[in-house]
Amino acid sequence: MDLENSRIMASLTVGEFKEVIGAVLDDKVTPKEAPHEYGHGIKCIMERYGVSKTTAQGLKDNALREAVTQNGRIIRVDLTYADVLFGQRKYNKKMGTYGRAEAE
Repeated sequence: MDLENSRIMASLTVGEFKEVIGAVLDDKVTPKEAPHEYGHGIKCIMERYGVSKTTAQGLKDNALREAVTQNGRIIRVDLTYADVLFGQRKYNKKMGTYGRAEAE
């Protein structure tokens, strides 16, 4: 679309404006990675992984620590990242808990 430089922005139609913005943004906007899915609370971990409350608490404190944000009593879990961490967990026989794969 060729618009003359002396044209006033207020005189553009909606279609012309969309074309101008689209042409400018096509080069500058990059696609984002998939949005993260979030859950709330120990109950979310229990339902997601099919574990008891005690095990969910242990996962929250150990294996999923990096995916969990806790502020007071409110627990927020990044489920997308938690799935990755859950797959990498390792059982510590000495402690009787699940922890991160690199911790031995």
